[in-house]
Amino acid sequence: MVKFENLPAKDGLVALDSYLLTSSYVDGVEPTKEDIAVAKQIPEASIEGYENIARWFKHILSFSEEERSHFPGDDAPAAAAKEEDGEDEFDADDLFGDDEDEDEEAYKLQQARAEAALKAKEERDAAKAASGKKKEEPKSQIIFDIKPWDDETNLDEMEKSVREIDIEGATWGAAKKVAIGYGIQKIQIICTILDNKVPSTEIIEERIVELEDYVQSVDVAAFNKL
Repeated sequence: MVKFENLPAKDGLVALDSYLLTSSYVDGVEPTKEDIAVAKQIPEASIEGYENIARWFKHILSFSEEERSHFPGDDAPAAAAKEEDGEDEFDADDLFGDDEDEDEEAYKLQQARAEAALKAKEERDAAKAASGKKKEEPKSQIIFDIKPWDDETNLDEMEKSVREIDIEGATWGAAKKVAIGYGIQKIQIICTILDNKVPSTEIIEERIVELEDYVQSVDVAAFNKL
């Protein structure tokens, strides 16, 4: 794993920005606690002019506190970043302050319903199988980041349109709105897929971007095998 030292000094930021030019995360292909540790060493004001750091920084901030707590990796306090002129230390705790008033119980209930729908779908698919035998199929869970055109886009209608996308082997799960700045919010939505029926996330992404009245872009925020 690459170690990034001397942050948030200029040479450290240059090294990190260069690394993120070809990498989405600090370690691997999904967000980890190492991303959080590195981000906590960087005052937000210092990323101006570093395009790749800014992109990565905003992406890490888009996850809720609950989601970050499940990132893989070890919890480790980031080194305190001090300015050479003796100014106050950057308060890393403020970086990931939770400004959202989320209804966790509603979120859990929504996910439970989605899992129940997936189970029912698997049972129907198994009943149609010629062999008549139910097999445990490999599954994956994807979190999509879906961004609207602007702050006037109706996110409820956008989510409704996304859920109406019907792809064999794909089941929509819980969704929530996440602030991304300048009064704009995006939707993060879970999709569970049967790997042998949905071999690529591109199939789903292409269907989502077809909702051009609402959707400006879609990205895979996380991908995990179940």
